[in-house]
Amino acid sequence: GQFNVYFGMKLIPDSTGKTGRMVAYQRSVLDAVGIVNGPAHAEIMWTDSGPCLVEVGGRCHGGEGTWRDIANKCVGYNQITTTLDAYLEEGRFMALPSSPSKLRKFGREAFIVARESGVVRTCPGFGEIRSMRSFLSEEIMQEDNNFMPVTIDCFTRPAAFQLLHDEEAVVERDYLRIRELEESGMWDFSVKCLTKPEAGAVVVVDPFSSGAQLAAKVVKLGYKLIMLFSEVDSPVAALVQSGTDLRGETIQHDDKNPDAIESFEATVTKLKALPYPIIAILPGAETGVLLADKLADKFETRTNPLYLSNARRNKYIMGETIRRAGVRAVKQTIVSDWEAAQKFLKEWNPSPYKVIVKPNQSAGSDDVFLCNSEEEVKAGFDKINGAINGLGVVNEGVLLQEFLEGKEYVVDSVSRDGVHKVTAIWEYDKREVNGQFNVYFGMKLIPDSTGKTGRMVAYQRSVLDAVGIVNGPAHAEIMWTDSGPCLVEVGGRCHGGEGTWRDIANKCVGYNQITTTLDAYLEEGRFMALPSSPSKLRKFGREAFIVARESGVVRTCPGFGEIRSMRSFLSEEIMQEDNNFMPVTIDCFTRPAAFQLLHDEEAVVERDYLRIRELEESGMWDFSVKCLTKPEAGAVVVVDPFSSGAQLAAKVVKLGYKLIMLFSEVDSPVAALVQSGTDLRGETIQHDDKNPDAIESFEATVTKLKALPYPIIAILPGAETGVLLADKLADKFETRTNPLYLSNARRNKYIMGETIRRAGVRAVKQTIVSDWEAAQKFLKEWNPSPYKVIVKPNQSAGSDDVFLCNSEEEVKAGFDKINGAINGLGVVNEGVLLQEFLEGKEYVVDSVSRDGVHKVTAIWEYDKREVNGQFNVYF
Repeated sequence: GQFNVYFGMKLIPDSTGKTGRMVAYQRSVLDAVGIVNGPAHAEIMWTDSGPCLVEVGGRCHGGEGTWRDIANKCVGYNQITTTLDAYLEEGRFMALPSSPSKLRKFGREAFIVARESGVVRTCPGFGEIRSMRSFLSEEIMQEDNNFMPVTIDCFTRPAAFQLLHDEEAVVERDYLRIRELEESGMWDFSVKCLTKPEAGAVVVVDPFSSGAQLAAKVVKLGYKLIMLFSEVDSPVAALVQSGTDLRGETIQHDDKNPDAIESFEATVTKLKALPYPIIAILPGAETGVLLADKLADKFETRTNPLYLSNARRNKYIMGETIRRAGVRAVKQTIVSDWEAAQKFLKEWNPSPYKVIVKPNQSAGSDDVFLCNSEEEVKAGFDKINGAINGLGVVNEGVLLQEFLEGKEYVVDSVSRDGVHKVTAIWEYDKREVNGQFNVYFGMKLIPDSTGKTGRMVAYQRSVLDAVGIVNGPAHAEIMWTDSGPCLVEVGGRCHGGEGTWRDIANKCVGYNQITTTLDAYLEEGRFMALPSSPSKLRKFGREAFIVARESGVVRTCPGFGEIRSMRSFLSEEIMQEDNNFMPVTIDCFTRPAAFQLLHDEEAVVERDYLRIRELEESGMWDFSVKCLTKPEAGAVVVVDPFSSGAQLAAKVVKLGYKLIMLFSEVDSPVAALVQSGTDLRGETIQHDDKNPDAIESFEATVTKLKALPYPIIAILPGAETGVLLADKLADKFETRTNPLYLSNARRNKYIMGETIRRAGVRAVKQTIVSDWEAAQKFLKEWNPSPYKVIVKPNQSAGSDDVFLCNSEEEVKAGFDKINGAINGLGVVNEGVLLQEFLEGKEYVVDSVSRDGVHKVTAIWEYDKREVNGQFNVYF
């Protein structure tokens, strides 16, 4: 058995002498380790002699922040919002009580404990829990048809349910029933086994936009997900639909290395080191196409011919490649100097004068100009050439193309060994607005049921053959001109738009491009059974892309409420937050929202679509101020926005500040600890912890932050891994922080204990050792009776490798397992902590401080029990 498995935790008021002593004790600890600003999460054991610290972290309570709704409803506020008040809203912070002495409701969290391991077909017990009177919310880690290990710590917890009610007895009764379900009725196993059956791994390169949906589907199907990022600090990393649950390993490709071959081989080495076979490598977004092609070729997985890779990414080469294949292509050239552009224009002499000027490698109508004179072409050329586009790529040259008059369509498809299946045909609604000629207003799904659509499908297949798309998805934008179809561009990846279109496709066609892509790679029979193209639709659907005609700070969006009440409303994707600046819409990157419409009657869909367009003219927005540029509110840096740090980061955005997400580690093992549904939209910066020169690496990160075009007003740790770097950066930028000389006392458990001991505060008996002889000497001098010794890493979290040992042999076994190993936070264990075992009940005192004024935000009573070979599992 594991002696300390978390089964749950209950919120309690500060209303007794016991809680009062714990709060006073916690404040002594905070003063000792120098937490004078920001959050603190203190785990305290109540022993026969009173409170004693287990450990304290200078960050918010973790657990992915699933506890926050309980705190909000029981206390009226939570540690996450209070942290931002401490840094940004002094008056609000100071108005809070010293600690919550009364609760408005009763709440607790049940951490689900799996006592058996195996592949779980379904989780029938979850349905019963959702029907309980006290059910509030949930966080589900266990996917259907996936392997589930037994629960021994926070990292192996399959789910958590949050309970709340006006009557404490209702909460307790439901909590006890959950414990009964764990014994019988929670799981439906397809097979019980000790280790995960080897299903193979699918690599998704740049799981952004619809690629995030592709990655989530990989997990759903039971395969191991590897998320590979092709660029450090990718500008499109935030393009993930709200609610997308991505759980997998991450690998960072180093595109900053000037030696591209060395960088590629380093990524190959990382992939080869994985303990499971790689069965597919797919691009998730446009930025991942080239690297995915190269890696798939290297690993000999299903792929497309490498010699045509640039024809699937470079728009100029794309056009010339299909022209050489005898397929109608746009008239064009690519130029990197103005003299060459003038020469092309003179020889061409377009009449009427309509010239498209755009980047060679971008997306989403980014910097696409329709020019009616040579002067306008020159202005577009100057804006694009050498600039960084919306995908973060430097524009090396500028495309000049003929303007295609007509209606634009999309033909989405998936291929396997040269067999092409069209999954959807979309008719674009593009219009001129806000000084931009081709703004997306929406798109409508149409069947392949006419001679026109048939010609487009045949044309698209000729394009696929020409550019070598024989395997995987393709997103082809085609203009229907007076002379028939002509390619705008084709991407060797799924239709983007963050995948918001997929539910329309599912309900109108019965499948979508994302699921079909995985079928093409992993389920040949299912792929081959699909029709060549969808000739009939089951329902009528279209997507409305909201267009902002004015800019300013939006107080609320009243029009959204009317849209949600429409007969055809299906779903939504909201980018515009209340109390945030909204620019006018000129491309996909400035779109404030999208609504998906669906109905049995086409007329209903069309009527609702027209009403949305009317709302854009009047009734959609409530501006607090109209302005052309965003008012300077300042930026908040969250270092490692994982676990509850993701909720902290989301709240920064909600409050209207600029969010900077700074990652302290490349390939962080805890990067997936983000609660499902968390919407993070901000800039990302990667700190290079792999650089052997730590000073150089730190200064490089400082330089990146200083280069930002807005003032940094706060730097906060999001997770345990970000505490040290956040401390150093806050000190460097002179924002509100804690004393740097005590930084290690807030992160290193051994130093923490000794620091509070020197301050005269009760601390646990302990030592830290890196060789067994020193451990033996300590144990001999101590001679614990009864023999109960805690052995654990010095820097980790979540009961990771914490052992209760009853003999010297058990201590030795724990020492050998921990010393030099990589812990759950991805840190190498340099030494092992040996501590006395604290008998008693464990509590948490969460607090937030400002200039040494400490406010307790919550007191939690832990339910930890011995189960599954682990003594301290959270229940």
